[in-house]
Amino acid sequence: MQIRRHWDSFLSILFPPLCASCENVLLNQEEFLCSYCQFHLPVNDHYLFADNEAMRRVKFKAKIESAAAFLSFSESSLVQTLMHKLKYQNELEIGIYLGHEFGKQLVTSPHFKNIDVVVPVPLHPKKKKSRGYNQCDSVAEGIASVLKIPVNTVDLVRGINNPSQTSKSRMERYDNVENVFSCLSPVRFNGKHVLLVDDVLTTGATIGSAAQVLNSAGCRVSVATLAIA
Repeated sequence: MQIRRHWDSFLSILFPPLCASCENVLLNQEEFLCSYCQFHLPVNDHYLFADNEAMRRVKFKAKIESAAAFLSFSESSLVQTLMHKLKYQNELEIGIYLGHEFGKQLVTSPHFKNIDVVVPVPLHPKKKKSRGYNQCDSVAEGIASVLKIPVNTVDLVRGINNPSQTSKSRMERYDNVENVFSCLSPVRFNGKHVLLVDDVLTTGATIGSAAQVLNSAGCRVSVATLAIA
């Protein structure tokens, strides 16, 4: 054990832990994010209120019980840096960490009670194979670890490999995700309260399309997204 501690100390000198956002060296009392980035993280209070911006974006897209977004996303911000690393640079620990912090909010919320299972919004198999992972899975894992409930990454699937939403107009985004999701085993969701998890909420078109499928499977749906743009 003592040898291991010495070895870990030696490695920390050679490869000191860095802030996941600004990449400055973390101090002893800092974990994952430096104090500066932690302080400036734009955390929302959506979990405290039934009527919030996330809920307003999705409530007419499907039958949604509650909705919340953990962070506010803006261009050239530390949130954008974190989301880019999570989505494109395989830094899944970012999703787990932020999901865990989000979970701490949700577990105290009066609006996210009796959740049975966490379901991340799926990628099309071709896109997942190309990227190597679905970033939403890691966010779902972090949230579920706090709520102490299972994650289902199998039964909600994306059957159409639609183009990216980034450059599309509002109406094009709705058309782009219409009928792209399906449920392999509706019986597994029937009567359950599902927490549907995505990385970034914009128009709500993607979440709405996925939630409609889950509604059709006979379950209640609440929504949690890591960020709202």
